[in-house]
This record gives sequence, C-alpha cells and structure tokens, in this order.
Amino acid sequence: MGFFDWRSSSVPPNTSRPSPELSSTSSDSKVGLHNPDRPTTPSIFKLPPEIVQFILSFLDVQHLQSVYRTCHEFKAHIEDDQLWLPLLKASLPDHDIPQTPSPALSYRQLYLSQHPYWFLPRQRIWFSDDAYNGKLIVAKFNPTTGTISGYRLAAERPEAQPQTWIVKPSVIIHHVNPRVYVSTDDPVLSLTYSNDLFYSNGSASRSWDPGSEVRMRVGRPEQKINASLMLSKDLPDSTANTPNVVVWPPRTIPDMPRTRSSTGNNSSNSFMSKGHKPTTLDEISKTTFRLRTWSHFTQGMLNLGVRIGEEVSTWSTLDPTLYTPTRQKPYQGLYVGDYAAHGCEFLLVLQTEQAPRYQRQFLNADNDGGDDEGGTARRRNYISAVLAALRERQFMDEDEAGMDHGYGSEDGAAGQLHARQTIDGAHARFPTPGSVTPNVEDPEGNIHKGAIEAIKITGDVNVPRGEHTFIADDIGPDGTIRIAHEPPFRGARVVKSRGHVAARGFRDDEFIPSQLFLISPDLMAQYWLPFGHISFYKRIDVKELLRGTVVQRRASE
Repeated sequence: MGFFDWRSSSVPPNTSRPSPELSSTSSDSKVGLHNPDRPTTPSIFKLPPEIVQFILSFLDVQHLQSVYRTCHEFKAHIEDDQLWLPLLKASLPDHDIPQTPSPALSYRQLYLSQHPYWFLPRQRIWFSDDAYNGKLIVAKFNPTTGTISGYRLAAERPEAQPQTWIVKPSVIIHHVNPRVYVSTDDPVLSLTYSNDLFYSNGSASRSWDPGSEVRMRVGRPEQKINASLMLSKDLPDSTANTPNVVVWPPRTIPDMPRTRSSTGNNSSNSFMSKGHKPTTLDEISKTTFRLRTWSHFTQGMLNLGVRIGEEVSTWSTLDPTLYTPTRQKPYQGLYVGDYAAHGCEFLLVLQTEQAPRYQRQFLNADNDGGDDEGGTARRRNYISAVLAALRERQFMDEDEAGMDHGYGSEDGAAGQLHARQTIDGAHARFPTPGSVTPNVEDPEGNIHKGAIEAIKITGDVNVPRGEHTFIADDIGPDGTIRIAHEPPFRGARVVKSRGHVAARGFRDDEFIPSQLFLISPDLMAQYWLPFGHISFYKRIDVKELLRGTVVQRRASE
C-alpha cells in the first residue's frame, strides 16, 4: 500500500465484503465499505512529521507547490521553513545566508520572492558581450533588504613606474600593481524584494511568462538608467557549434553551455525569436541571461518621457573549474592586466593540453578583409606602420623590426619559422649566469606541460572581450627559452608565446612573436617583442572576492 492510498486499511485483502442489501445499518458493519461521512487519513501522515519533511525535501520548487495545493495537511508541512532554508543555503555563500527571513515573513516567502532568479547569486561571477569592452560583475544577495544585485568589478591602476630592462635597455618594463574593487553604488542589475510572489496562493501566476522581462532601476540615480532582465535558453550543441552562429560565452572558453549572443553582425534581434526564449521553467538557462538597458528622461511630474540609447547584452557565468588553480595547473585563474592607454583588463588564463590553431573569428566576418591578397596586404601594412612608429620611438632594434610577422598569409609558416629563428638568435645574446633556481619547481614535469591561453573577459576597441590576448603553445622543455636571472624576473620560466594585436575595430588582427614570463602562480609578464615593452598580469583572489573582503569603494570616489 503506497503512502498516498486514501482507502481504509481495516479490511484485510482478499476478504469478501457483504452486499449493501444484506449488511447491517450499524456503523460497525460499515468499516469495510466506502463511507463518505467517515474521515480518512492518508498513510503518509501516519508517519512521524520529520519523515514527511524528509520525503518532501526531495521535491523541487514546482512540485512542492503542486503538492501544496492538495490538502491542508500538506500545506502545513510545506509552509515549514525547514524545507526552504536548505534551498537558500544551496544558492548562497555562507556569509550571505540570512539569519532571519526578514523582510519576508517566512523563508518560503523569501525564496519564492526571487524565484527563479537564485541562479544569479549561486553562480556569482558573470561577464557580458557588450561591444568590444564587455563587463565583469559579481552577483550578491543582500540578506538585509532581500535584494539580488550585480556589481561591476573594476581595477584602479596607479601611476606606472617605467623602468628599463637590464637585459635589453631599449625595452620598457611597465610594472603596475592594479587595485581591484567592487563598484557598490553602481549596480548593473538589481532585483528588489517583493511580496508579490511568483507563486500566488501556491500556483504559478498566470501573468508570469519565462520569456517576460523584469524591470529594474540600476546605476546611480543621476544617470536615469533603466534595465530589464530577460531569461535565456541554452542552445543545443549542434547549433552552438555552428561557426556562423554568434554565441555567448565565446567558443574560446571551453565546456560551457551557450546561448545566442545579442551582439554581432548576424545576431541582430535573432535572440528574440520563440526558439531562443524559454517557454517553461525547465528551459531557463542557469548559466546565461540578458539585460536590456536604456536611459529614461522625464520632465516634471509626467510619467511620459524620452527613452534613448537602448542596448541589449548577453551575460554568462564561468565554470569555477576554469579559474580554480590545481596542483597540476597552478597558473590558471582570473587575472587583471595592464593594457597601457586602454587601462586595466580582466583575463581568464587556462592551462590546456594543446593550444588552438589560429582562426579568424566571426565577430566582423563581413568586414575583416578575408584571407585574400587585399586582406593580407592590409594586415602587413598595419604591422609595418606599428613597427615604423616604434622604431621612431627607439623601442626596438633594427634587427627585430625586420622580422617577418606574416601569420595567416600564404607564407605564414615561413614567417613563423623566421620569427622563431630570430627570437632564438636574440636569446643567445642574453648573459648566461651560473645556476638559477626556478620560482616554480617541477622536477617531474607535471606542471610545465601543454599550453597557456589567456582570454579577455573584458577588452578594448583593438582586441575585444572573448578573444585570446596571448597564447604560449608549449610551456614545457620544448617551448622554454631560459630561466630568468635578472630582476624583476629572477627565477621566472621564460617561454615562447604569441601576442594578439589588431587595428581599431578588431581589424587586420595578427599574432606577433612574444615571450611569457611565468614569475609565480600569481604573477606573469608578457614581453611584446615588436613593441619593445613588458606588461604584467596579476591573479585575482576569487575566494576573497566572493567573501566580500576585496577592497570595495564607491565609483564616485
């Protein structure tokens, strides 16, 4: 007999029942018959209450609410906060779990007030496909106000102190130590608490649609910025892997669910079609969403106003396994780097078994010049112009300026080989000290193998977000140049790499020869050979960031 059997169990099975005509009219003779006047108790409620609670804990929110509507007994069990507090704990870090359900009357009410948006603080780190630059935010739940907010992560760069490189005085070292902060008064998203529950009287609101938009007021008050949050739907693998479909997160980031990007030449408004919007709760993506933002100006007490500058961006989270260092992959993580006039940018550094072969991306597929002779000539002209400007500033020697940087051209393989030979020749000029102990020892070769890929989480108008900024194809013995002996790199493993450069608008992009200094698992530097400068990249302590102990400051300060 199951838990939900509503029949009386007082008559043993296979026992014949007397016919109604022959039975007595006394209440005792009706024990084995269906009697609508006699109350019955489902078997499940004969169990101890804690067992009933344990059984109900295996149900998700939708099924809990379905059972909630069946009877008063289940209603009382499901209103118990002991069922809802674990759901909150599964969505929030320990320091954000509210000690009381305030401002709600119960944990059930608090949870339902933000359902189905709890995946935002659960995933915590989100980055967008805003044109070129992108944004990086940290999503947090405020237990005092019951609000889910997303705050922009930024970096403050102190004034750089350039220094010359003892190995090669014409090379400039740009050593900066950026300070990462959370812009707490400039929220990118803000879902405020409301007692207008997603479930009204236990059932889903008829007016709620998974494809609908939730209005928000974001930014600082004087900016008059409005926004609406849109849920998204994951693409099937067959569509996500189609080259001409612009997706987010970009394909440079592996092993992530993807949705259609809201930017790009061939994705205009295509994400708004029914096939790309969730129609049921089960179709809602837990790793992507979209934001529509605009400025709204009104005059006096009028509700009418001018709505300008509307933009839609797609956001994705990052799988923590991609940025969490391990014993075999100590260099992978989130980094902040210095990009001179562009300021600080955030990178995702991966340690992979094999670096990808360079392929032109589809962001500007109709404007990139293709791989014809004209496109190749334009790329060569751009690199030549950069090198000429650097020669005028005396940032490089004539022999380095004469290197062939024809990656991607018909003679690209020969150009790469010539560049590698030139680099190796340059290394022979370095002084060779006695023995230098590497900063990261690897006697068994378990760490320094495979490749390192650095992908821009935020970018600039030259090389935008989602693109590789540099790649070291082999950090093992075959790709290692030397162990640095000079300050400030003493003990660093120096490996061959290639840096990604492009003209404004990500045109004529090219990989140029460079060197990657693996100073420590928390710090690396990139020597851009043709440009004659070295820039640094510093790890962000993600654990401290998510605990909220990273320096926070007001954006207006």
